[in-house]
Amino acid sequence: MAALTPSDPHRLGGYWLAGRLGAGGQGVVYDAYGPDGERVAIKVPRADSPESRRRLGKEADAARRVAAFCTARVVEVDLGVPYVVSEFVPGRTLREVVAEVGPYAGEGLHRLAVGVATALAAIHRAGVVHRDLKPDNIILGPDGPRVIDFGVAREAGPTTTGPVMGTPNYMAPELFSGRGAGAAADLWSWGLVVLFAARGADAVEPGDPVAVVSEVLGYRADVEGLPEPLGPLVAAALAQEPGRRPGARAVLLALLGLPDGDDAGEGDAALARGGALAATLAGPAAEPGLGAAAEELYGELSERERAAAPEVFLRMADGESVREVTRAELPEEEAVDGLLALFTASGLVSAPGADTYALARPGLVQAWPRLRDWVADNREGLPVQRRLAEAALFWDGHGRKPADLLHGSHLDRTLRWAAAERKDLTLVRLEREFLDAATARSRRRVRLRAMLAGAMAVLLVLALGGLALAEYRRTEVAAQRDAATARALALRAAGLRVNDPKLAMLLSVAAYRLDPGIPETRVALIDSRSQRFTDTFTDPDAAPDVVYATSRDGRLLVAVQSGQARLWDVRAHRQLRQFTGVGAAGKAAITADGKILALQDDRAVRLWDVASGRPIGAAFATGLDATDPGELAFDAGGRLLAVPDAEGGRRWWTVKDRKALRADLYAVDDQGDRGVVTPRRGKVELWDLRANRRIGLPGLPRAEDVESVEISGDGRWLAYAQELSKGAERRLEVRDLKSGGTRRSVIPDGVARTLTFGFGDELIAHWDLLGDTVVQRRSDGQQILRMEMSSDLESVRPDPGDRAIRLVMNGGVIHTVGLAALLDKPVVSGDSLGTGEFAPGGRLLATFARGEVRLWDVARGRPVGVPIAWGDPMLQGKLAFDPTGRRLAVGTDDGVLLIDTGTGTKLTSFRPANPKASSIYGLEFSPDDRTLAIATGGIDGALPLELRDLRSGSSRAADVESEGVTAWRPDGRVLMTATALIDPVKGARLARPRMLGTSLQVYDFSPDGRYLAVWMAGRLVLWDARLTARIDDLPVPPGFEATRLAWSRDGTMLAAYGFGDQIRLWDIGSRQALGTVFDGMTEYGFMEGAAIAFAEDGRTLLSATPEGVLRTHPLDPVRLAKSACQAAGRALTSQEWSHYLPEAEPFPVCPDAG
Repeated sequence: MAALTPSDPHRLGGYWLAGRLGAGGQGVVYDAYGPDGERVAIKVPRADSPESRRRLGKEADAARRVAAFCTARVVEVDLGVPYVVSEFVPGRTLREVVAEVGPYAGEGLHRLAVGVATALAAIHRAGVVHRDLKPDNIILGPDGPRVIDFGVAREAGPTTTGPVMGTPNYMAPELFSGRGAGAAADLWSWGLVVLFAARGADAVEPGDPVAVVSEVLGYRADVEGLPEPLGPLVAAALAQEPGRRPGARAVLLALLGLPDGDDAGEGDAALARGGALAATLAGPAAEPGLGAAAEELYGELSERERAAAPEVFLRMADGESVREVTRAELPEEEAVDGLLALFTASGLVSAPGADTYALARPGLVQAWPRLRDWVADNREGLPVQRRLAEAALFWDGHGRKPADLLHGSHLDRTLRWAAAERKDLTLVRLEREFLDAATARSRRRVRLRAMLAGAMAVLLVLALGGLALAEYRRTEVAAQRDAATARALALRAAGLRVNDPKLAMLLSVAAYRLDPGIPETRVALIDSRSQRFTDTFTDPDAAPDVVYATSRDGRLLVAVQSGQARLWDVRAHRQLRQFTGVGAAGKAAITADGKILALQDDRAVRLWDVASGRPIGAAFATGLDATDPGELAFDAGGRLLAVPDAEGGRRWWTVKDRKALRADLYAVDDQGDRGVVTPRRGKVELWDLRANRRIGLPGLPRAEDVESVEISGDGRWLAYAQELSKGAERRLEVRDLKSGGTRRSVIPDGVARTLTFGFGDELIAHWDLLGDTVVQRRSDGQQILRMEMSSDLESVRPDPGDRAIRLVMNGGVIHTVGLAALLDKPVVSGDSLGTGEFAPGGRLLATFARGEVRLWDVARGRPVGVPIAWGDPMLQGKLAFDPTGRRLAVGTDDGVLLIDTGTGTKLTSFRPANPKASSIYGLEFSPDDRTLAIATGGIDGALPLELRDLRSGSSRAADVESEGVTAWRPDGRVLMTATALIDPVKGARLARPRMLGTSLQVYDFSPDGRYLAVWMAGRLVLWDARLTARIDDLPVPPGFEATRLAWSRDGTMLAAYGFGDQIRLWDIGSRQALGTVFDGMTEYGFMEGAAIAFAEDGRTLLSATPEGVLRTHPLDPVRLAKSACQAAGRALTSQEWSHYLPEAEPFPVCPDAG
């Protein structure tokens, strides 16, 4: 993107310009940002006359009719300047991409052709002709190719005549013979674009105009090498006679494999299908916008530089215009120089003179949310400050003449601002001297007016150094410093959540204590509650030659180095024991009680008494080397020791008398009664170790096909990871040794190289060589946790006492992951395939599973009524509470059941009015509680939406089919479905913004009737509830996929439940993400079956799984801070305080901590 030239404006209407996206004979295209920071492209045509403006308005109106399929939407038109504002598409042009990565071929070329054909079909359907389609006007964005630049688009028909406009080597031959530009001309351009993409060069070379025209008039397409059906379509599109060229819709249908006239090609269906296919052709990653670039630089600033940032940028831009500032106008601090150096080097600030600075891109004023907020907070005082700065400079530059000083009402207004109204701005030395001189002169002129002089004196004292000003400035500087420190602490806390989780919690609380009013500190508190790691221990003496071992629960770590053994309490981060004389060691193991240490070198194994530091008996297991693959390990009771051999197997010795066992054991139970034998050849065997006999168990796999085998502590369960076939996926099998039953589940992505039981044998943990870790329930295989660590992961240690697992990493690092919240018991009986729903305000929870409805009183913690049977136990049901929470609707194959939630009893039931209806996809009560919207389906798919009057019992069919979620606007005048907007009174369709897409599943209106939140293609988009304007995209982290939305009652917060049972929160006023409220740490989780709602107090979020697990998530910062302090379990140390808060006076971060 090129910089603005001196002749370019800084603003156009409400848009601030950031640079030039392009320029040509038709006009200039600017990169710009709107009032809410939305990024747009603005084209200013070069022709400016009454006729050109009239034509521009007419053609812009036509362009607005174009559906948003692979095109850039026209946002606004101003005929006064004139200019056209369109949606900004991030990415690079087709010409740039081809120049960088080369021509397209195969499926990529096909999808590109589909995308451009889809755009043309949408354009032509609106009665518009583009007239300048070329590689430079096609952007390869994150959602595929998009056709841009409607600056020369015109309505088809009479208005397509007139001056020849477009790019000559992409213009159709009829345009050079005086005929008007019709839709066929765009098809000619489409053919040349496809050839360009396939060949990597323009089919008609640009150059001398006469030569170009001559070549176009005689052009014959060479489509050799283009695949079917693309080759014949391109040849047809490049026919010399426009009448012989196919239409854009016909080309699209052919590319999609649909016959012309097929029902799938009617309406928006073909456009949607083409857009979806083209969306898979994403372009290279686009450069971040100005706001993201500025925020990244801001994150690199020191605390003092951040404190100075508001003043520096506010002096360059006051929200109405931008200006150059001299260094003398800025605070005399080194931090300012550092800030200017960084932002100047990045290109966001320019240095037009030796000692002057300015915003290089004026659009930064609206693109950067932080600067936008600074301007908003200081807006009333910025004109006063600018007048003061300019007056002081003029006075100083012209000999400091008294006549150039402020006086009268201007001086009075300036003094009031300087004394009491300033927020992020200070007075630099020149401005203080200027005001000092001005007030002194004013005092002399009004000496005889005692009252006025006294008032002026008071203002002078306040503004220039009296005690009150000193205190005011001290408070202001302290507040700025605290805010900067708080932001820095929140940022550092985010970076410590893995390596030092407890310190991250304490820094988050400290940041909140310093400045509870900024979003960053609230995010830090919320993330502290949901962070995955609750503790991390790192051996302070870690070195490459240290040999480590952990107890079975991970609470003890032994480190052996240079003949010395050190025993650590992992939870307390405290060394328990140290002794020497153990010699060299290649492997180590310690019993569960920490009493016996086993060490192996290259000759044998020795046992050591940890309490005394003395050896136990003689060495054994001679002939086995510590370099053999595998883990040296005690059994659960410390009675047996497994020593790996060179062939990957295990050999076992008794600890008491160090005698070798003969069987090729792989695993034993906690009592030593049963063991698993994995022979070199043949099948896995189960043995009774007491009786020394094999236990018959049919269906066990061959030992060579098994990655890992484990027997439960009580000897009841056998688990093994079996490779189904070479290179195929693995399967985890759990055998019930009592009944012989088997439960199988497929292991995702090849995990389960190593297995272990835990938590009373209720859970199975498994992990692979890359560190991918999964914890599943033994009973049903439900995934409890999935984490992607690294290849440094050595083992997973379940600790049921702490309700946690410990991830033992290479190098003496142990991460503790709390599972307490993931192991909560259900309050009502449910099922992983069931459905949950909250009543308004979260007062009640309803679940539907296995054909039964259950109600739970959240406040009282007790069930309501008894379970009610309704529907097929094998099918899912739909739930909806009425706005008062007094009635619950349940939809199944049996129809709709209404329940009195006060008593938990049936009210009435009914079948859908449509006799074809056999399933219910969704239910939603109207805001006035009178109408129930029922989405139904039959054997042929979705049926028309039914609107049932709950008082009369009558039903009406709406003019739209619906397959799922419906949402009423709070005023009751609009009902939204996945594909349409409905007038609920008439049951008729309403106009729907094309930018909403064609099929939505996750959306909800705010209770205050101001907003509509829509999850679409990985983005959380905020619309005004009237659906007239797309307001903003809320920031969404990569990988998050929302399945349910919930608004706070006052509409100030929005929560989303997503894949992996992750819950995220946003502040609507600031449009900022407020962090992760809950992290289920799974891959998929319960998705749309889960429920989420804000409690009545607005400070608590509730969630429930379809299994009936109810969770309460506090959002109140005071409660979050207390929770973080309790989880950390300590206070900041003096060393930590000195390192992270060197300039802050000590204060109690966690008052109750020791």
